[in-house]
Amino acid sequence: MKHLHSVAFAILLPATILKITGAETNVYQLSPVTVQGAVTETIPQVATSAASTISSNTFRAGQIVTTRDLTAKVPNLTVFDANNDRSPKFSIRGLRENNFGIGEPVVGMYVDDVPYFDLNSRGISLFDIERVDFVRGSQGTLFGASGPGGVLNIVTRQPDNAWHGHAGMSYGNYDSQIYEAGISAPILTNRLYLTLSGLYSRRDGFVHNNALDTDPDTREALSGRASLKWLATEELTFTFTATGEQFRDGFVPTYYPTLDKSPFSVSRNFDGFVDTDSDNQSFKIAYDSSAVRITAVTSHRDWKQNLAQDFDFSASPFVSTIGFSNPELEQWSQELRVQSPEDADKLKWLGGLFFLHGDQKNSSGSSTFIAVPFPFTINATTKSHTEAHTYAAFGQATYTVVENLDLTAGVRLTYDKREMDRSRVVTFPPATFASSLEDDFMAAQPKVGISYHLTPKAEVYASVTEGYQSGGFNPSVDKPSQAKFNSASSWQFEVGAKSSCLEDKLSTKAALFYTETEDYHVFRLNPLNPTQSFLLNAERATSYGAELELMAKPVESLELNVGLSYTHATYDVFGDPNTGARFDGNNISFVPEYTANASATYRLPCNFYIRGELNGFGRYYLDDANTTPQPLFVLANAQIGYEMKNIEIYFFAKNIFDKRYSANALDLRNAFQPDLLVRQPGDPVTFGFAFNAHF
Repeated sequence: MKHLHSVAFAILLPATILKITGAETNVYQLSPVTVQGAVTETIPQVATSAASTISSNTFRAGQIVTTRDLTAKVPNLTVFDANNDRSPKFSIRGLRENNFGIGEPVVGMYVDDVPYFDLNSRGISLFDIERVDFVRGSQGTLFGASGPGGVLNIVTRQPDNAWHGHAGMSYGNYDSQIYEAGISAPILTNRLYLTLSGLYSRRDGFVHNNALDTDPDTREALSGRASLKWLATEELTFTFTATGEQFRDGFVPTYYPTLDKSPFSVSRNFDGFVDTDSDNQSFKIAYDSSAVRITAVTSHRDWKQNLAQDFDFSASPFVSTIGFSNPELEQWSQELRVQSPEDADKLKWLGGLFFLHGDQKNSSGSSTFIAVPFPFTINATTKSHTEAHTYAAFGQATYTVVENLDLTAGVRLTYDKREMDRSRVVTFPPATFASSLEDDFMAAQPKVGISYHLTPKAEVYASVTEGYQSGGFNPSVDKPSQAKFNSASSWQFEVGAKSSCLEDKLSTKAALFYTETEDYHVFRLNPLNPTQSFLLNAERATSYGAELELMAKPVESLELNVGLSYTHATYDVFGDPNTGARFDGNNISFVPEYTANASATYRLPCNFYIRGELNGFGRYYLDDANTTPQPLFVLANAQIGYEMKNIEIYFFAKNIFDKRYSANALDLRNAFQPDLLVRQPGDPVTFGFAFNAHF
């Protein structure tokens, strides 16, 4: 109760000050580092949801470079490594994703209205970014691609009638290098614009492989984006965008405490590699008039990966297992949104249609060499082809019933068709398994909400909505009767408040949430073959918690941001059908009990500035049996720099105190190796300097 009183006080204080002072509603322009304020109009009708914005100047070396770096930047959002850091998995409000691309995301992601709705291709480089908006909770009545945990909306810098360009570079320890450049120019004034931007980055490995005397976890990335925008009329715009990414990475850091010296000192007889390639094209039509706004986006994506790693996690000369995985994804999507004009008065509405077709192929398995009593090799290979078809219609309307009181209602109808062909061949003992499966999954997701405006810049709200993740099939399961997993559905309840005062120098947002999920998606690995992973359904799971955001500018030279969250997430009813183990009442793994982000930027005389940041994570478990916790830890980051007009030079450091923690874990424990819980370590201390120029 004491904590609830504190939250209520923090929510109502700015509103009270606003009423007492009669503050004007004009906007005080900040130059924020991270702004957890109301999102802009690009996320429509989110008055009954918790929403945050991360501004452009955080997307640079030493802060945010990839989607993985978004962890803890807003309350309750944690981003863990998956099989490598190019495939991040999101954890939000007790809902969390799996490692190996099975099932659907918890968080939907968009880049300039293009959906990235799969578990493979979201580990992108973030460059030339205007801002990132994150809305927590299911947004299926507003977006074609929304997971039950929310929507991450990434907006890149848009061109105008002036020439713009930027270039930057950074250098740090581990020979870390980042080079970024871009240009935006009008080809025909007020009619045709071209934007080109790109990024190259590399670094040496954090980990030393004592067996081969190498530093194998190298990283290298090359990314580019080209966009052509044509303003056909004052109301009609066409945009074509093409992006490409290439990642060439080495060893996926794994730490086996029984055999390895430390998280960054291991012994393997094979370094391994992860090569990832992606190319995307999209065509967007936008019509914006005084009567209606229409957005239609067609997108295509090709994504593929070639992975090979040491899966016996040792340098043993007697047994050596090399695991491999070669997933390929081709995805087409079409989204149409029709909505009320931006300045609509009493009634704001949106309706849309969404179609997605995903075609995923994979060849995965392992090759195990056994030296005694005589040399022989066991090969196991699984080949699968999965097709996913999704059709959805969605809509939402908000109506001002009386002055200051808004009612919101919406619904989403989804039809999913899933088909899978798979086969597995094992050389010893010889065996072949094959199956073809298909099924349909349907859902109707309602939403209702209410919001009341205490003042023009202070409101309270409440909402109820349903989240959904489609069911499907596990390519790694040999028995067809056990291959299917069911759809997950979650009822989500949220109450909150948002306020701003003192000419927007102080803003506060808070939310309380409660979620009940039926058939919660749970990830499992085959202990004898880590390339074989599958989903199970937990009968019922519950999560609840609170979130608080504060942004303040007490004086012109000081900017403060604080984000806090508490989450309690447990399995109510869950038994593993494969092992018979019960997990009723256990905490859901990879859900931090707390997250905290606090940052301060102070601008010194003569154009210098300093910035400090703390990212805190409460205890979370590395396994659903709750035998191995990751204790609470805090990461400290800092910057000191000089900026004037179009030039900036700064020094940065991340994880200053070199805190060791687990960013993921692979639970491979079995009767022969009861201690085989393999950790993936978080990054060690990194530091360097950077230079940026804009013109």
